[in-house]
Order: sequence, then C-alpha cells, then structure tokens
Amino acid sequence: MSDRDDGIVRRGDWIGIGNEFTGVRLRKVRTPQGERLEIEVPKRGYRILLDAMQLEIVAAQDPQRFSELFAVQFGSDEEDGD
Repeated sequence: MSDRDDGIVRRGDWIGIGNEFTGVRLRKVRTPQGERLEIEVPKRGYRILLDAMQLEIVAAQDPQRFSELFAVQFGSDEEDGD
C-alpha cells in the first residue's frame, strides 16, 4: 500500500514493539477520512490502517481469539479437545 493509494496526509513518529519472534511498529496517521493507526510488520511486509471503530473491535476480543488466529496463520494441527 503506497501513500498515494492510502491517502495519508500526515504521519506521526514510529514506535516499536518486539520480542524474540517478531517486531512491529506503529504510528498515528491522518487521512482525508480521519485518524488511523498504521501498524507494520517490516520483516514480513504486512501493513494495515485501522480506524477507531476497528481498534475498538480488536480491544473487545478475548485473548484466546488471538491464540486461535495464531494457529490458523501458522498452520497448527493441534485440536482444542472439544
């Protein structure tokens, strides 16, 4: 996604979060439609812009949901025993 495609008109400074498995950086950006949080995983080339409503949905998730997403993303063959 290039700046020309996503319409970013102003960018904040990057902050980073990482551990032994990955590194992520994020910043607040301004688009013609309002503020967004830009999240990027440079090592993998992933990038997304999320608005406040999308972030609210992320924040409302049970942490177990993220474990399920990790299993899908990384191809876990484990079953949860249900």
